[in-house]
Amino acid sequence: MLKVEKVSSHVVRPLRHKVLRPNLPLEASIMPTDDQHDSAHFMVKKSGNILCVASIYYESFEAMPVKRATRLRGMATEAAEIRKGYGTMVLNGVIQYLKMETDTEILWCNARVTAFGFYEKMGFTIVGKEFAIPNLGPHKTGYFKL
Repeated sequence: MLKVEKVSSHVVRPLRHKVLRPNLPLEASIMPTDDQHDSAHFMVKKSGNILCVASIYYESFEAMPVKRATRLRGMATEAAEIRKGYGTMVLNGVIQYLKMETDTEILWCNARVTAFGFYEKMGFTIVGKEFAIPNLGPHKTGYFKL
């Protein structure tokens, strides 16, 4: 049976790089907050292969000031495994972790245009204008109330 596992940052980086930043150096996949004490990283793996990863960091959410906001970053699914439920598993694992282990009120992210449908299906509200992140393409911000 597959389960979401909390892991260290170095475990999620290879898939994060392969999926989200393949044309950039590996260092571009290292987030400045990866190893802060209140950061967390999650994955689902099958037969030793990591299928999907996500990372979270405490970061304020300017569009909706709350006591505690958490940012979702680096969510990535192996290309051959997209639309098989692994992203849903990881994101649900993140949400459960936040509900049970933290006082986070809002989970937010900057989502690629191609991922809007997934986040909306998961209960996120997409807000604001589309913006471009250099080397990564068009994004919008989304949030989920815990």
